[in-house]
Amino acid sequence: MIDLCGHLSLRAEGVDSVLVTPRFSKQCLPRTITADDILVCDAAGRVAEGRGVPPVTLATDLALYQENPARRASIFAAPHTAMAAAIAGYELKALTHMESVVVFEPSSLVHEPGIGVRATGKDIHECLTALYHLEYLAQVNLVVAGEPGVLGISREDSDKIWQQFRGHHHYHEFFASLDPGPWAHPFRKFVDRHPDDLLKTTLAFSCRMLWERGTLVGFLEHISHRAPGGQHFYMTASKNYRDMEPADICVLDYEANSVSGPRPPGFKWFHAQLLRERQDANAVVHTHDVYGRAYALSPRKLVPCYRVGIDIAMRPLPTYGRCDLIVDPVVRRATLDALADGPVVHEIGHGTDFVADNLWQATVDAIQREAFLEMDALARRFGSPKPVLQGKTIEKHTPEDWWWFYAGEVGAPKRSAAGL
Repeated sequence: MIDLCGHLSLRAEGVDSVLVTPRFSKQCLPRTITADDILVCDAAGRVAEGRGVPPVTLATDLALYQENPARRASIFAAPHTAMAAAIAGYELKALTHMESVVVFEPSSLVHEPGIGVRATGKDIHECLTALYHLEYLAQVNLVVAGEPGVLGISREDSDKIWQQFRGHHHYHEFFASLDPGPWAHPFRKFVDRHPDDLLKTTLAFSCRMLWERGTLVGFLEHISHRAPGGQHFYMTASKNYRDMEPADICVLDYEANSVSGPRPPGFKWFHAQLLRERQDANAVVHTHDVYGRAYALSPRKLVPCYRVGIDIAMRPLPTYGRCDLIVDPVVRRATLDALADGPVVHEIGHGTDFVADNLWQATVDAIQREAFLEMDALARRFGSPKPVLQGKTIEKHTPEDWWWFYAGEVGAPKRSAAGL
């Protein structure tokens, strides 16, 4: 539920100080955080102990704590299905016993549609429970969203169940069972195993990141990058992205001739010509995106509804309008003309190429454009996505920070049903 824009805070018992997670970045990620990373701030949000910068949204937590002394904890998160419902303006219905408390008692949750959800409570467990209930209930609502005549449970029955449940510690035990402890970042371990060529190692791991997102074919996509020295470029071979190794990187010249490594894929012609002509470009990520390919053939109009990927997704999408492997010179020329000096071009029915001066940007653009379209599609199952982000300030993070965040998810423990 938490990405780089999320955070947790807690009012220390008996004092005015607040404990808070730092603004997440390459240096400190949600999965890798330890107790030593936690900041101690005063009532005004100034750091008294610890390294790092507080999240921008800590100011809201502090205001809520001052308004109500009973609030002692807050979590700002992005529960996936609940975010989609809020983007569509859908009011969740009381469909399940424990979770329906967020319908009957919504005061602990505040939505910022397209940005996140803030849960507040007397302790962190109460906040976790509220977010868990919210996401689980949104998932159940998604099954029947838009259908007429859907029933619900009564407030009376929900209250009775909670009375019967009182005194049990199942949620505490459940959340404890989900906690794997601090996660050792997998990319660092990958580099330790493959120390000879950091660029090849990073390319291989970028493939594994794209596999982890679950929105690709996973073996017919390719990543290319200029090689040191200016004479060659690297390109990933046609291999399962999940298992990509530095040894699976092809070395080619800018006429697409193989220099060393495994057999290069047929898409080499397009990337060779692209890098030859676009001297500002160093990295190209070619994906067979599930949502990207469908949306390019759809009349759907996007609106700024979700913070992740909004910059790349809301750009006009230059397109080569026929389904083709982009091998023939005339087709390559037309596709490159469509790309021009931009960061993205789409080949109808085939895939999308993301172009940047660094690998971080190209990889993150590929992941986040697909994430934006996936959220738009999910929101449409609840209703019509609303342009909720117009005029709102969204906290920005660098492409490198996002790359490290997505890299940190590779091989991570699987989440529970409600996304925790």
